[in-house]
Amino acid sequence: MRLSNKFYAVVVSLLFAVSLFAGIQNANAGSLVETQWLEDNLNNPKVKIIFVDDWPSDKEQYEKKHIKGSYLMGVGGQMGALSPNPPDQAKFEGMMMRLGVNNGDHVIIYGAKAGRVFTLSAVWLMEYFGHKNVSYLNGGLEKWNKENRPSESGMKAAPAGKYKAAGRNESIRIVKEDVVKNLKNSSVVLVDARGTGEYKGEVNNDKNVRVGHIPGAIDINSQNNFNSDGVLKSVDELKAMYEAKGVTKDKEVIAYCQAGIKASNAYYTLKHVLGYPNVKVYVSSWGEWNKADAGKFPIAN
Repeated sequence: MRLSNKFYAVVVSLLFAVSLFAGIQNANAGSLVETQWLEDNLNNPKVKIIFVDDWPSDKEQYEKKHIKGSYLMGVGGQMGALSPNPPDQAKFEGMMMRLGVNNGDHVIIYGAKAGRVFTLSAVWLMEYFGHKNVSYLNGGLEKWNKENRPSESGMKAAPAGKYKAAGRNESIRIVKEDVVKNLKNSSVVLVDARGTGEYKGEVNNDKNVRVGHIPGAIDINSQNNFNSDGVLKSVDELKAMYEAKGVTKDKEVIAYCQAGIKASNAYYTLKHVLGYPNVKVYVSSWGEWNKADAGKFPIAN
């Protein structure tokens, strides 16, 4: 029996639709992606790759060699959107459009190496403004280059995207007034993600008026979430590290640092790697708390 050209056309259309759907499904890989997954999806038009700069700047390293097709998110643009209280929606939308991101894209965030502090704050910022599909690249550029995966050099502007924030997810943000209300709440645990020197008040690189930590906070430097090779530690290792200090799933977790940056590392690890249901970032963090009324916002050291 001979089949008509019309029948063949229908079959081809169906196959195309199936392949397109498969490509979309493949792009939905969860909040953590590995280098092989990203290489397999480099040509997927719905995947947008963003290199997050840091301080001191990694711009020179980006220009020398970066993941093929990725664009640079500068610290100034990120902090311009993140640092106001609340974060600035218009500045966030403008930054996303300059990076060529559209609302339906799957955004992959990476830095020069895993553990660079600004990288995961970009993930938190996107989640706060309701972006549905954003992932962190495990190991960052350092791992990608070690594996000799497709790269390019130079600096180029992204084709302008069309972007409108979906809204504000206030379930992952907290302000100082709510922090102080929960200082004696046994179902809430504060995580100070800065580092032991700042926690004890022995280091004051940011020239804070008051040094120390929020009373009851637990000292867990979020840089310890990574192995020496820059890859995130295993789930078992991370679980043991946080639970040993009383940071458990049954509690609401409030993470803070100096300006909401290292706190975002703790947020990502607890929420997306360990599956904690209730994690918030005190974005203004110690940068605000140290200057606030000492009678209302106490410190310990």
